[in-house]
Amino acid sequence: MPTTRSWTNRYNRSSSSRTTNSSGAWGRSNFSGSHQVSSATWPCNSPKFSSVRDECQTKISSFRTIYAQCSGAGKTCFSPSTANKWTKFVNNGACVYQFSGVQFSKTFGRQFNYATPTTAFRMMKRKYGAGIKAVTQGRNNTWLVCASSNVTARPFSNYSWK
Repeated sequence: MPTTRSWTNRYNRSSSSRTTNSSGAWGRSNFSGSHQVSSATWPCNSPKFSSVRDECQTKISSFRTIYAQCSGAGKTCFSPSTANKWTKFVNNGACVYQFSGVQFSKTFGRQFNYATPTTAFRMMKRKYGAGIKAVTQGRNNTWLVCASSNVTARPFSNYSWK
């Protein structure tokens, strides 16, 4: 049964979604069945929220990484067009991983010590496949790797987003 309220002069009687009855009360006429809003609450530590929390954490951390590259004192390695490109990657579901120069060398190999971002991108794309979207160097000798969420190889699967 739809909920009813007292009719006052503020409501528009000619509205197609409201009907009035003889008692001067109105209800929604286009409801089929009972559509009630649930007032149930869920505990925050419910395991059903873990995938949502993980996805939010990765997107927030990816945006923070991009933000850190194009804000703050000093010069930036990102141009506005590059920042827009990386933001679009994240909006389309990709993740931005940040590695220090030492971590990058240990994780991916010493051949990256003197590699340019273009060379590093080609080598990583050959090794990890089409899931690698972009590779670049950022501030303070950091390396940024943009990869789609379906890349599940070791350095990406155990990455700490915190």
